[in-house]
Amino acid sequence: MRRAIFQIHLWVGVLAGVYIFIVSLTGAALVFRIDMQRALYPDLFTPRARGPLADPVTVMESVSRAYSDHKLSGVDAPTSARPTYLAYVTRGTDFLTVLIDPVSAEVLGELPDRTAIRALQDLHFNLMLGRSGRAINGIGAACTLVMVVTGAWLWWTSRRNWRRAAWELHRTAGVWSAVFIAMWAMTGLSFGFPREFRSAVSVLSPISMGRAPQSPAPETSDTRARPSWREQIATARGLAPGRPVARVVLPFDDRSAFLVMFATASPTPAGSALSAVYLDQFTGQILEAPQAAPSAGDRIMSWLVPIHVGDFGSRGLKALWFIMGLAPPVLCVTGLTIWWTRVVRQRLIR
Repeated sequence: MRRAIFQIHLWVGVLAGVYIFIVSLTGAALVFRIDMQRALYPDLFTPRARGPLADPVTVMESVSRAYSDHKLSGVDAPTSARPTYLAYVTRGTDFLTVLIDPVSAEVLGELPDRTAIRALQDLHFNLMLGRSGRAINGIGAACTLVMVVTGAWLWWTSRRNWRRAAWELHRTAGVWSAVFIAMWAMTGLSFGFPREFRSAVSVLSPISMGRAPQSPAPETSDTRARPSWREQIATARGLAPGRPVARVVLPFDDRSAFLVMFATASPTPAGSALSAVYLDQFTGQILEAPQAAPSAGDRIMSWLVPIHVGDFGSRGLKALWFIMGLAPPVLCVTGLTIWWTRVVRQRLIR
């Protein structure tokens, strides 16, 4: 049994080693993505004025004036990691990320479309292969999970002699990082195969956060003007009194809803869960209000991204995620070295 599990651990590691090395190294670097962006583009992430935050509608109107030939998709309020407003505008296939001063609502500029950080993101998320790369990442996450389970079993069955083993570094790094690697593998599976993962979670606990509600088709004879952004947000605030607006997402077609999301504090705490209010884009009527008691499945789904990227707002936790993110590359290098010296090299000598 141990020999069979060892062979599984060995060959999955040999075949997936380079993949795990690349994805883990890029993931460790992306823990500090916002910090790198702020260092490279300080003018876009530094407020120019002091005072109370501008309300989201003022920011949206400012962006719409500056990009009159584009379509505004949405806006995010400042967070504990990003002190400026962030908005997205589109025109055809163009997709721009715009930063806005949080007090004056002045447009500070846009992030360049082609940067080393975006290339790093594309390599980590999609292997630069689009949707196909996302599916490959899901398979790679499953391989990584197999490596964690078989490696933990091998360590446990030989734990009495681990100090005498030549694989001390490999085993030690694997044991101390096993929980983190398993967590990244599981969340990676959810990103690669979201529908299947969601179905599996719903078996354990029903997920109430289903498909976003849609605006009913308008009556052909209805000539009423659509409610303004300010009116929509004011209606949503009635269901979340005293809570700051964290995000506004505008309808992208004739059936999607006007979405307003609220945080518990301002600036929005990094990694915090947001409550959502959906409104009919034609009438401004409430389509779905925030749920007071999310299920365990809802909590699992909402925590997938924060625990994968270490988005908790603490630099200490970011540093921990970065250090643990370097463990898989170390395991790949030491594992392949052991395999080469103890197996391949010995066979070549014989």
